[in-house]
Amino acid sequence: MTPLWLIPVLPLLGAVVNGALSLAGARSTQGPSRGFISLIAVAAPALSFLFTILAAVELGGLPHGAAEASIAPSLHPAYWTWFSTGAFHLSFSLLFDSLTSMMLLFVTGIGTLITLYSVGYMWTDRGFARFMAYLNLFMFSMIILVLGGSLPVTFLGWEGVGLCSYLLIGFWHKTTEYNDAARKAFIVNRIGDLGFLIGAFALISVCGSLDYRDIAMWFRNPGNEAAIAGAEGMIALAAMLIFFGCTGKSAQIPLLTWLPDAMAGPTPVSALIHAATMVTSGVYLVARLGDVYVHAPPWVLATIMMVGCLTAVFGAVAGLFQNDIKKALAYSTVSQLGFMFMAAGVAAFDVALFHVFTHAFFKATLFLGAGAVIHSLHHEQDMRRMGGLRKLLPLAHMSMAYGWFAIIGLPIGAGFMSKDLILGRLADGRAHVAMFGHDVNFAPIVCVVAIVTALLTAVYMTRVMVLTFWSPSRLSDEAKSHLAPTPITMAIPLVILAFGSLIAGVVWFELLDVITAPGTEGQTGTRMNLFQHYLEPVLFNAQKVMGMNEPHGVSPWLIAGAGTASAVVGLIIAIAVWRRGVTGVSVQSQPSSDPVGFGAAWTWSFDRVYHVAVVLPTRAISLLLYWIVEQALVGGLTYLVAEITTFLGDGYASAQRARLRSSLVLSVAGAAALLWIDQLAVAFNFLGAKLLHVVQLLIG
Repeated sequence: MTPLWLIPVLPLLGAVVNGALSLAGARSTQGPSRGFISLIAVAAPALSFLFTILAAVELGGLPHGAAEASIAPSLHPAYWTWFSTGAFHLSFSLLFDSLTSMMLLFVTGIGTLITLYSVGYMWTDRGFARFMAYLNLFMFSMIILVLGGSLPVTFLGWEGVGLCSYLLIGFWHKTTEYNDAARKAFIVNRIGDLGFLIGAFALISVCGSLDYRDIAMWFRNPGNEAAIAGAEGMIALAAMLIFFGCTGKSAQIPLLTWLPDAMAGPTPVSALIHAATMVTSGVYLVARLGDVYVHAPPWVLATIMMVGCLTAVFGAVAGLFQNDIKKALAYSTVSQLGFMFMAAGVAAFDVALFHVFTHAFFKATLFLGAGAVIHSLHHEQDMRRMGGLRKLLPLAHMSMAYGWFAIIGLPIGAGFMSKDLILGRLADGRAHVAMFGHDVNFAPIVCVVAIVTALLTAVYMTRVMVLTFWSPSRLSDEAKSHLAPTPITMAIPLVILAFGSLIAGVVWFELLDVITAPGTEGQTGTRMNLFQHYLEPVLFNAQKVMGMNEPHGVSPWLIAGAGTASAVVGLIIAIAVWRRGVTGVSVQSQPSSDPVGFGAAWTWSFDRVYHVAVVLPTRAISLLLYWIVEQALVGGLTYLVAEITTFLGDGYASAQRARLRSSLVLSVAGAAALLWIDQLAVAFNFLGAKLLHVVQLLIG
């Protein structure tokens, strides 16, 4: 059998080795070889990718029953008993099934490419070894998150990526703003993680286990229908609390403000967090617990869909006002994650994961392409100071053009395939919520909003391309003097991911299913939805409950036409508005890349809500407790004890005057008091003995 434990352990070893080299370099004048550090950092996730492929091949050799089988074929080693009491047993186990396989293949594969890219991007940085150690530790945590066989094991990775994001976002820790961004990411994620923990405890009370396979089997067991109906409230509580944890990791309303600020970290960090790892973990967890969500009350999934819809719209509108190229891409990540949760909200978990898959390619391409621009312009990030880079940086332009083509949803691009699937499932979806005595299906309404959001996506992403590459040059003389070619270690990942942005969607091309002869055995287009079939063993039962496995009524051609039209219209609007670049503002008068509109930072609204709803009440309660406890109780009692002690001390001191007559009187009074106490004790003893004798007589 493939040793699954090697997949996470190899990046952990890389982190330990490079961490030790970083410490050794800090204490020596010469420092370790950067070539050796690079070899360790890149080889660790690359070997994990290789072992993931071997495990996927082994998984494919296991016997596969019907898609609706109670449990999916998997590799499920348990290494030790973690906790055992009564009927509750928890093992430290790993779970490798088709869902895990799909996630790990692009997590380790794209993670390896981003690590290779980091070699060129961070080569001259003094903390090179430390940065590579952090990247490897991040990969270890993300692999544990995905590979965990139970919620507690997943939670270890969940917390690990939170810690590593703090370390990587605040990597350049001598800058106060970067430290603030790192702390913000850490704290906001901890708020969501509390929901994860409480939701996990609620889930134990329902099905008595935290193991993913046990949870799935419990909900799929027909004999538990009565128990599920009776525990509907607790299931809803568990599902919503776990989803609240997902809003933190995946930057959904209300816990989205940390993600744009996370752009303070080096660009490879942005690509790693945004593309293939941390922010997609919330979508993965909802899909992994799909059996829980489809058996929760309908309003739970409807809430997930609405949160995703609102987040997608907010991210798209905010992206229109960003001047920092990384901030614009950050808000596009927020918006695309909203699309994923919209799909999950109608139980189209396979479609949501397909968008996770395609998004990993084109978003990594866009961030790494932006990193190549920033690196070549000596860390210039303001798009108002760019322009005309199409010929000066052809490789960065090509890669970002491919990513742009995919994300706005033009035909054949990876985003076209996955985005149209989301729109189609929303048009067909069921998200029924009781309102005013009527059962309202919000899914088609959300579909229309999603099409408008897709148009906004085309506008703000085309704006990025126009201001950076296609408009007249606004480069300063200093920026032109620093212009440098893209190193080979950065170029190789860019080329691979750029082509992946175009071809990754072919594993599920629903339009070709329509072209082939439906109803004819062997020609139903099954070759064109390999991704869907690959995930069926894990997701089929959950999606069957919501009817997502049934034929869809809305024509894929209609959806494709609407999606393509929105992309083309958005493209035309952006080119018409920004084709001349930023007009009316001189380059010298542009002080920073702060966003325009709504008074600067677009997260201001949520930060103010946090300030009013959380910070101010906490300060008020703290101040109240300070006056009650610190000043009144502790201070008052301390003052009272001091005053009593002073009073008694002064009285005793005044009585102890050096006069013979006073001393004799006090001595006689003391002797009389002692005699009185002694006689009183004798009397009490006598009365006690008599009382005990009477009680014994009464009992006898």
